[in-house]
Amino acid sequence: MGMGRLSIWVRDTEHPCLPYQSTAHTWYAAIVTCDLQPLAWGAVQNGIFKLNVPGKLGGMVHGQVEVPPGCYIIIGFATCKNILTDWATVQVGCGEEVCVNLRPRTLTRCTGEILYALNVASVLGPAYSPSCPATEIPPEVIKRTIHAMEELRKYLPEDRVLPALPITLDELLRMAKEEQ
Repeated sequence: MGMGRLSIWVRDTEHPCLPYQSTAHTWYAAIVTCDLQPLAWGAVQNGIFKLNVPGKLGGMVHGQVEVPPGCYIIIGFATCKNILTDWATVQVGCGEEVCVNLRPRTLTRCTGEILYALNVASVLGPAYSPSCPATEIPPEVIKRTIHAMEELRKYLPEDRVLPALPITLDELLRMAKEEQ
């Protein structure tokens, strides 16, 4: 059986198509199989692979590692352990190299995504049935949470990616109303 290769990049928070350059953080990739078992293969020890190619400020932001063919879930974290990236799910075949791009999550981005979802929930009202909770979210809880998130966002740096998406919150709300 031939091996595959993961080429893992952490992308920059402010410039998502560039390698990470916001700080000198060194990044690690946590790699698990789809049955949520840590990968233990070659340079991946107990599911952890330290990236080994430096970025603009000297922190390690890229690395390549051979893995058996299969499906993997990958998340990056910085050495300070308080910064995580998005999760990526990848399928690696025999002799294939798969590029994995991981983007760090920021509080600004997380609150923006939550606000999008809560605004849709407030429009849909009782018709809203989130995929995780067993019961619907009471409208007054949604309103209080939206207010608190909007207040918090006044103190956070602007997110450059979420506002650049080709759909506005108004369009998203209109689409949600049409689906009711």
